[in-house]
Amino acid sequence: MAKVAPFHSTKPGTSVYHDNNQCTEGNNIERSNRASGTGGHPKCSHCKRLS
Repeated sequence: MAKVAPFHSTKPGTSVYHDNNQCTEGNNIERSNRASGTGGHPKCSHCKRLS
């Protein structure tokens, strides 16, 4: 597991943040659609399992 600074997608309809570079969902977010921080969203369930 490798923790990274929290980030979230800026695309409409997304509602979670990511903090693990092993998360496939987080890795699928294009760099141009990433924003730093949690965005006020709960942690991704995949990131939780990887913790």
